Amino acid sequence: MNLKRLAIIAISTYALCALWAITGVQETTADLTIAPRGTITLQDLTPQQQIERAVELTSTTSTTTSTTTTVQPSTTVVAVPADTKCQEWFPTAISVGWPNDPAVLEKLGRLLYKETRCQNVSYTHPQFNGHDHGVAQINKIHTKWVEELFNMPFRESMSDPTLNLRFAYLLYEATEESGGCGWKPWSLC
Repeated sequence: MNLKRLAIIAISTYALCALWAITGVQETTADLTIAPRGTITLQDLTPQQQIERAVELTSTTSTTTSTTTTVQPSTTVVAVPADTKCQEWFPTAISVGWPNDPAVLEKLGRLLYKETRCQNVSYTHPQFNGHDHGVAQINKIHTKWVEELFNMPFRESMSDPTLNLRFAYLLYEATEESGGCGWKPWSLC
């Protein structure tokens, strides 16, 4: 990848994120509220646990903590061809901003399959390559942006499939808005 283009994408993405934070649009992503810090133990989820987590995150539930109550709406995924890869991640992806559009979801499925075979490859996973994290394989080149955005360490936030897919969408969207192909960070253009 051309380093100059990568630098332009990174700077553009950072600028868009800063603009997004300043203009108050963050109210639309209230479902990404980060819990107070504590001891976090990370483990890879089994495929069944990933499906259950996706269902849990997208079903209408009420979660009460000592300070906050969050209600998440259910997410209905548009019809995609039956052979579309990684469909178990679509409800989570849609809940964090990905368009509920068959063409986008099909390509997202190809991306997730190409990168991780639909597995959440965190830094504790045996196939972890040391550079890319999570189901969408976010590269550590984005460490500073991720840590500023989610207010937590890169490895922890990108091991959470919900935050990983959210950041993947922000990266996709920033690349699209700058006139490029949103799939470029994953070499799918």
